[in-house]
Amino acid sequence: MSTEPQETSSPPKIWLLTNDAVGLRNQAVGLAEHIGWPFEVKLVNLTKPWRWLPGHWLSKAHTRLTPQSSPLKAPWPDIIISCGRLGAATALGVKRASGGRVFTVHIQNPQMPHHLVDLIVPPRHDGLIGPNVVNTRGALHHVTPEKIEQAMTQQTDIHPELIEIKQQRPIIGVLIGGSNATATLTPKKSRALIETLLKVAADHSAHLWITASRRTGTENIAAMETALAGTTHWFWNNEGPNPYHAILGMADYLIVTGDSVSMVSEAASTGKPVHTLDFDGYSGRLNNFHQALRSEGVTRPFEGKLEQWQYTPVNDTPYVAQLVRERFHKHRCT
Repeated sequence: MSTEPQETSSPPKIWLLTNDAVGLRNQAVGLAEHIGWPFEVKLVNLTKPWRWLPGHWLSKAHTRLTPQSSPLKAPWPDIIISCGRLGAATALGVKRASGGRVFTVHIQNPQMPHHLVDLIVPPRHDGLIGPNVVNTRGALHHVTPEKIEQAMTQQTDIHPELIEIKQQRPIIGVLIGGSNATATLTPKKSRALIETLLKVAADHSAHLWITASRRTGTENIAAMETALAGTTHWFWNNEGPNPYHAILGMADYLIVTGDSVSMVSEAASTGKPVHTLDFDGYSGRLNNFHQALRSEGVTRPFEGKLEQWQYTPVNDTPYVAQLVRERFHKHRCT
């Protein structure tokens, strides 16, 4: 039986503080959606030189925002969910302005003393520990069975031939990221990646359904389109609605470039075989993330062939959402 207090008044209000990076915003939105209370997305960035300083050095970071940022002013929310270093700094500014009333949750490493944040939710490969730290196996996200089902229905309405494809041969869903701090995707690597995918599709008489990300880059997307020319496979090139959720639902196998913790985590939430494709090296933290999921039997490195296996889907977002609700109620009662 739940011990959570019954809500008799209007639900708490949530602000999400992050920048416009899709990976960061999706984590905050995913958590807020699972909490189930009203929320607003506030995109924030600090002006120079404040953005370069440790976030807890700024007593009023929420007043040092760029003109493009969302305005932050009272009435303050009940809860702030931040993601990204500058989001954490801004959240602390609002918390101080509210006299400590606002309950703060930070996704990832806040890069400030832990006691300044009410609840910290980093992935376990960040290596953070503490009484207010709850580690997750991967990234929080906004992928749900309901969104996947809705996306599949939309795509089969637009492309009824998908039903026939699904009945006749397996679908390989491919999620492609791009360059990050330690990995660099180039047109040459992009062509090689597509050639590898075409070979595995031919070997398994499968259909490729590929989606690129914003980080993939226009030159790499062009190289991939050239490599796919003359084939019957589908490629989403950042134009029009992204079939991302539909791919997660329709695919029999998922191949994900290993540069993105978020994409691997979202793929692993489906329970489908997830092969990670390495186009470059990893940082120590990212390598730890992959090694942990592989040792637990969740993912396998892509080695040119497809395999089937089973595992318990990885999705910590509902658990963290419930924890936020419980911790917030305790905070409000103290």
